[in-house]
Amino acid sequence: MAAGNFEILDDSPLSIDFRQGTYLTQSAPLLPKTGTIRISPDGTGSNVKFEIGVTNFAKYWMIFVGVAFCWLIFPPILIHRALVHHPAQLMRNLMHAI
Repeated sequence: MAAGNFEILDDSPLSIDFRQGTYLTQSAPLLPKTGTIRISPDGTGSNVKFEIGVTNFAKYWMIFVGVAFCWLIFPPILIHRALVHHPAQLMRNLMHAI
C-alpha cells in the first residue's frame, strides 16, 4: 500500500482504515480518497468488505460543478467516473494485489 500513495490511519487484525491521494493532483484517479477494509473469518476462508469514497471537500466541489454544468452532459459524466468508477477500480486493483 505504501507504493500506491496510501496512508494507514488505523489498523487492527480485522480492519484497515486508510487515506490515498492528494488534493494537488491533475487526474481523477489520484483524488484524495478515504476507505476501510474489513476482514472477517468465515469457515475455512475470509470475507473481505470495503468502503471507499472521495473525501468531502473534493466530493462536494465536484457535485456542485456537475450540477452547475449539467446541461453540458460531459462534466457530469466525468464527475460520476471520478466519484464512483475510479474509487471502485482502485479497490478492485488492491483486492487483486492482495
